[in-house]
Amino acid sequence: MNKRPGTDKRRFTVLVNPKIREEQRRQAALRKFIKDCERLYEKNRAHIQEETGNE
Repeated sequence: MNKRPGTDKRRFTVLVNPKIREEQRRQAALRKFIKDCERLYEKNRAHIQEETGNE
């Protein structure tokens, strides 16, 4: 048998606590919400600057 270091092909199964996974989803949703809010803020700020610049 040809045995070289670093060629071990065993696979590992990772057990993830469902609460941890739920927390990760919650945090991802929160980050997305914050990013959407920041995008809307920037859009509104640019619109307000256009209006005040035209007066």
